[in-house]
Amino acid sequence: MKKHEVVITSYGLVSPLGHTPEDFAKNMFAGKSGVVNIRGNLVPENFPVPYGAVIGRSDLPESDFFKGVNKDSILKSWLMTAVAAERAMKDVPTSVHLDAIVYGTADGVSFELVTEVLQNGIDDQYDQTRFACESSLDNLSQVLTAKGFNQISPENIISLNSACASGNQTIGIAYQGISTGRWTTCVVGGVDARCEPSNFLNFFHLGALTTDDIAPEKASRPFAKDRSGFVRGEGAAVLLMETRESAQKRGAKILGVVSGYGCTSDAFRLTDGRDDGSSVVHAIETAIKTAGLKNEDINYINAHGTSTPLNDRLETLAIKKVFKDYAYKLPISSIKSQIGHSTIASSSIEAIACLLMLQHQKVSPTINYHHPDPECDLDYVPNQSRDVKLKHVLSNSFGFGGQNACIVFTKE
Repeated sequence: MKKHEVVITSYGLVSPLGHTPEDFAKNMFAGKSGVVNIRGNLVPENFPVPYGAVIGRSDLPESDFFKGVNKDSILKSWLMTAVAAERAMKDVPTSVHLDAIVYGTADGVSFELVTEVLQNGIDDQYDQTRFACESSLDNLSQVLTAKGFNQISPENIISLNSACASGNQTIGIAYQGISTGRWTTCVVGGVDARCEPSNFLNFFHLGALTTDDIAPEKASRPFAKDRSGFVRGEGAAVLLMETRESAQKRGAKILGVVSGYGCTSDAFRLTDGRDDGSSVVHAIETAIKTAGLKNEDINYINAHGTSTPLNDRLETLAIKKVFKDYAYKLPISSIKSQIGHSTIASSSIEAIACLLMLQHQKVSPTINYHHPDPECDLDYVPNQSRDVKLKHVLSNSFGFGGQNACIVFTKE
């Protein structure tokens, strides 16, 4: 069976660092932070969680799909998905046949409701509680159809929710489908727009969020000794993946290659990974093996790097187990220090970050890294971006429930 090379030819995003790849790259490499104070605005002054990487509705660009509709009357995840999708597909000819969508979303699925909305419109009085259980995946499919792309068969429209591993898993599923010849093209990505009181409280009661009395932009401190939890974030990203043959046939610019994928499950605890990192180790090793590479071929690691005491220690341990002495020569950084943790959308946004790093031959910094942790003693690219010769980069993503997904991206 012929194995097809899988490439990425377009992408769009909505993020705390900007809503275009150019703005995102500029702010990412400059070490900017998208974390803001939420007390007295999004939540009461006495709310236990003081900050988040929130994307305001008023800051979102206009969406052609929702043109003329009051932004306040639309589920925010739909708005973010529509903007990311429209920007990702704006230069893709509608003659390109789309075979599948694999999209990470916290919402449910209801094609019927989306059809009703499209037929009857949306106004300020529309019952928003009905939207709370509906799917941004449906909206993505409708946006693509409205733009003139073909309708995709329902069995090839896949909704994915594997917590923080979702984004990498959407890429991995598409990689498997395209490389084996099942699909030629696939739209992937994820959205998370749940920076709202109840969701903050869920993570707060799990002890996962930092609540330190500190400036918002300094709150997320991956791998630092004084880290105390992650900062909740929001975002959306949409990418088009296809075979190299398909991209070359239409003269599309190839932005990067998806060359390897590894996915494992700890089957351990609801929120914690295995203490020995064995499943994470296997996911990393599998991603490198399927890419046909040696460990020393990896030039950089985009860490999961949530800024929780447990995760950063275990990720560091797993990297050491895989790469051994070479681990100390590898630049590693966490963009969650800048944009917080948008859980379901996080590794979709980080995929675009990795492609931008390959393009610019520069790696993003881990900001707020001022106090080294003896248990986290690798090169985390502290506080400033760095020029690095990049060919292959590894992106890690580990979700609640022990879901581990790792991708290798290769420069075109």
